[in-house]
Amino acid sequence: MSSVRNFKFFVFLYVLLFLVIAPIVFQFFGERQEAVVAYYPFVVFLNGGIAFLIYYFALKGRIFEKPVIREKKPFFVYSSSALISFGVLCLSSVIFESASYFFRIGGGIQKVIFPSSFLGWVNFFFGVIFAAFFEEVIYRFYLPRAFREILQKRLTGKKKASEKMFDNQRLSVFCEGLALLLFGLGHVYLGFLGFLNALVCGAALRLCMIKTKSLWIPFGIHAVYNFLSFLIVFLLF
Repeated sequence: MSSVRNFKFFVFLYVLLFLVIAPIVFQFFGERQEAVVAYYPFVVFLNGGIAFLIYYFALKGRIFEKPVIREKKPFFVYSSSALISFGVLCLSSVIFESASYFFRIGGGIQKVIFPSSFLGWVNFFFGVIFAAFFEEVIYRFYLPRAFREILQKRLTGKKKASEKMFDNQRLSVFCEGLALLLFGLGHVYLGFLGFLNALVCGAALRLCMIKTKSLWIPFGIHAVYNFLSFLIVFLLF
């Protein structure tokens, strides 16, 4: 049992320090980017692979105290939740982009440089998929539940989270908010409005995951949304 607890703690520490906090710190203290090349570095694909392992071990009962519940219903059963979530993402993007234009609020990426080669476009295509998968696993699937289980143990002084504490609404809201805030801070390179947009989109995707009990539906929404955003930039600018 001690080896299992050590493994869980190692995973949590690694995710929090290296996959979440380190990129945030780099953004605040690194050089501000005004242009970005739509070419994903190797670390994006590596993080996507790590996220897949975290999801795999969670399904095997190695990550969380309680087993992960997955719905196996057809997609059309949750199509309304998926469409609402996708609509929120699109509407939020339009609102904040409009606010940025009319109120002259900048501070984020001003230019996207797209690939000029076939291999560059292949990298871009799979990079968008891996990046969306990574964010859904880490920020929506893993962090809210990991925060809740760890805090429950500390608050109850027990080794195993009790069912009563698992239903504690205030603790759940706090953990959800903390994971959402970290997701927003991970997008500060897009400026203040980009940070706000990330909060809205992250909340919509998390609610979709809770409603559908599925990782793959919000992941698909996220990936399509990212592709659509890049397509609009590519066609208009």
